[in-house]
Amino acid sequence: MADHYFPLKERFKVAEETMAFVFDISGEPNFSFRAGQYVEVFIKNPPYVDEKKDHRDFSIASSPGDKGILMVATRLSRSTSSGQAGSAFKRSLSEIPLGTVCKIEGPFGDFTLHENPSRKAVFIAGGIGITPVRSIIKDAPERKIPHKLVLIYSNRNPEGAAFLKDLSDFEKMNPNFKLFLRMTEKEGHLDAEYIKNSVGDLANATFYVVGPPGMTQAMAKLFEELGVSRDDMRFEEFTGY
Repeated sequence: MADHYFPLKERFKVAEETMAFVFDISGEPNFSFRAGQYVEVFIKNPPYVDEKKDHRDFSIASSPGDKGILMVATRLSRSTSSGQAGSAFKRSLSEIPLGTVCKIEGPFGDFTLHENPSRKAVFIAGGIGITPVRSIIKDAPERKIPHKLVLIYSNRNPEGAAFLKDLSDFEKMNPNFKLFLRMTEKEGHLDAEYIKNSVGDLANATFYVVGPPGMTQAMAKLFEELGVSRDDMRFEEFTGY
């Protein structure tokens, strides 16, 4: 896999303690990826270092149709005593000057949309796990893919839900996409009844779950309760760093 070198073009807040980073990839017009894949980002001579690895994996949040850019996003750690973003890598990425060239390896991964359009795609995302799902949902109408798409997006509250406006806009623009929001502070965690009511026919659907390990494990148990075949489940864990 070839290395790529892209300058950091932009960064902006997408939710409480969550930031998006946009790289300019226009210098490599042949760089391509599939919606749902991830890349590894390296910073040369970062301003902060710690005992953790010198690069991070990020799911791609932009779609292949977003020409000239590659966007990733991450949840910054809870406030530290210094008020800085948690890990050294996150602090570095949050503070390096725009225009700084970073090494990008990839794309990697196969958390991508199934090919059979007769099967509904059901995404269950928790927190920053929304990033690859955003890419897939944006990509589908851009490529005129006829799949029915359902997203159940779970967060503590709306303020912490990354890309919430984008997802609402995608729902308005794509009649094949339905968005369901679950805010756990007021509504509690997802349960089998909520999933069944949101999805409808479970027998003709492929389920994609992306979020922290505790969430993916809980969803696997709920799917068993609902009688979903393991062949119809796909998982992507975000362990955090």
